Amino acid sequence: MAKKNDFTKRANELLTARLDPVKRLGELLDAKAEKEAELKSLDSDIEKAAQSCIEAGWKPAELTDLGVPRAALPRRQTRTAALEPRTDSKDQPSGGEGAAGGAAPDPTP
Repeated sequence: MAKKNDFTKRANELLTARLDPVKRLGELLDAKAEKEAELKSLDSDIEKAAQSCIEAGWKPAELTDLGVPRAALPRRQTRTAALEPRTDSKDQPSGGEGAAGGAAPDPTP
């Protein structure tokens, strides 16, 4: 008959054998996350440096000809028309009048 201590020792050996690969996997996943964060930071720094080059007079096409990846270049920002600032309804005149201060026009002819 097996002793209790032998049973516990064998169970611990089995658990250790299963736990070691999981520990290694966790270490590798942590290392990957650190490297991905480092790469993200480097990408941001590269974009800022490329923007500095453009502000210094370099054209994006010239930078790509030099070997700068297009992904590192800042994207063109679309220009939108300036919108009138919105006002709260409490700033509008009361009494059911339109925004111009008069009655709303009748939509029927």
